[in-house]
Amino acid sequence: MDPEIRTEKIITQNKTFLVDLKRNQAGYYLKVSEWSNSKKSSIFIPAEGIERIIEILSDFKDTMLKREDLEPKK
Repeated sequence: MDPEIRTEKIITQNKTFLVDLKRNQAGYYLKVSEWSNSKKSSIFIPAEGIERIIEILSDFKDTMLKREDLEPKK
């Protein structure tokens, strides 16, 4: 098991996410884990994929913000 270099915790709704920066012999990677209703699942993203993930999440965020601007006010 590779040691964590840095960890961030996100709690939203009924879920907890941990984002760990780790390193092994192949290099750096992210481990993203979700706990929901006592179930845990994880994905691993190698360093080469992190920039693309950031781009995608930023685009998704922009899309959500644009759609919120277009929704009628309640």
